[in-house]
Amino acid sequence: MLSEKRKNFRDCTNADTLRIADHLCHGGAEVRPIFECVKVFAKVHSSGKFTYARHPYDLGTDVTSASDISSRMKDPARASAVLEALGLVESNFAECWPFAPGTSSWVLLEVLHPSIRINGPTNKPTIIFRKAVRLSARGVQTSTELLERLFKGMQLHEAPAGWSAVIDPTILLTNTSGSGIFTKLREQFEGMLYLTEGADLSGFSGLSSAAKETLQLFSDELLESNFALSLEDNPGFYFSFEGTTYQIRSSAYSPIKKKDPVQRPPLPIVGMIR
Repeated sequence: MLSEKRKNFRDCTNADTLRIADHLCHGGAEVRPIFECVKVFAKVHSSGKFTYARHPYDLGTDVTSASDISSRMKDPARASAVLEALGLVESNFAECWPFAPGTSSWVLLEVLHPSIRINGPTNKPTIIFRKAVRLSARGVQTSTELLERLFKGMQLHEAPAGWSAVIDPTILLTNTSGSGIFTKLREQFEGMLYLTEGADLSGFSGLSSAAKETLQLFSDELLESNFALSLEDNPGFYFSFEGTTYQIRSSAYSPIKKKDPVQRPPLPIVGMIR
């Protein structure tokens, strides 16, 4: 898969952690909600046709069509939703595509649909134009200011009935001053850093585990302060801080589909001693 590199905030165990937490609590941080979705990179091929990628082997010179992408999905409902969404991209947004055919610039699409659900809330049919990147043959993602400016300048046409389209939706976190969320984290974290004389806590197994528990509690409280969703339903959010991308996810949410319990047949009553 062509995945994005994000660092889990609960794994931050050095002195910079408090600076990041302070930014999240008091800095009016702009963050990107995580959605349960199917991610597909798209660009216009030199032939003028759209081509898509979800794996490095899709990045060759041949065209990978929307039907090629959707046919790989085991769930028929999910495959149908993705095929419909990519068809809408081709029919409704080709004229406003920000990059010329044949370039190495791709746009990351996130397809949301009621059939694309794991454990979070049911999303309405939506196509998110998340970001623009250049992809190397190995799938390494890079970007430039020019690339981002061209992407942000896209003027999306109105999506057809039943669907919506949006460019890179974000939210601003509320200021949690007075709630005690940051103060509690700072007191506990500074105490642990004092014991290590400011050294990274990852080198101290006991303190490292305690730090992760403290950061997870902070993450849960931050999510509850900013979202109406329960912790079980909230996939979390991600954000950038000084060139690094971090993600925050609740302790109760699972990115793995919960299986329905197997219903066992009742015990036979024939031959049982009453």
